[in-house]
Amino acid sequence: MRALLLAAGEMTRWSNHLGTPKHLIPVRGEPLIHRTQRKLHARGVEDIRVVCQAERAEAYVLPDIASHAEPDWSGGGHQHESSRHLWHKAAPTAVIYGDTYLTDALLDAIVADQGDPWRIYARYGPSSVTGRRWGEMFAWVIGPDHHVAIDRATDLAHMAYRAGTTNRLLGWEVYRAAVGLPIDLHVREETHFREWDDASDDFDYPEDYDTWRALNPHLA
Repeated sequence: MRALLLAAGEMTRWSNHLGTPKHLIPVRGEPLIHRTQRKLHARGVEDIRVVCQAERAEAYVLPDIASHAEPDWSGGGHQHESSRHLWHKAAPTAVIYGDTYLTDALLDAIVADQGDPWRIYARYGPSSVTGRRWGEMFAWVIGPDHHVAIDRATDLAHMAYRAGTTNRLLGWEVYRAAVGLPIDLHVREETHFREWDDASDDFDYPEDYDTWRALNPHLA
């Protein structure tokens, strides 16, 4: 498996909360994205790449574990497009959002996934564990036989965005395009959607992290 940690965004919603990029917020004293690298490596994943801007690489990448890959994306589309040029042609690729806290159970499931069928790991709705009021997407696992299908879905999501069918261009829109669901409705199916609701969560806004930390002090 190749693991790609996406950390190329501009973090405008984070507003430099705590004086640090959200990918480096402390989890038991360890920067979030360092924790993910360390835990993936401990599970036997040797091909780990942090997809980020060159100027962030020194802070984001643990050189004895992961390598740095600059994004092939300007921020104008779905996040996984920043890593598309790095998807493995002969093994499953785990595309993981770098601003997410992933529990050990979720990391175990991602690493064990062979990518056939391709799958997203996400929470469909609110969480009673983290306090978040909406769903979140944590990772994709895509086998090499499914790259073309995801590319086509990405194109469909772009077309829908340009046509005004949807006002967003995120992972949810690409997922729904890939499985033939209405792009503008928050719906799911069973084959490619792996529901995951535990302490795992995504940190976009300062309140996301602060609420998660308050409800999960044993983790923070």
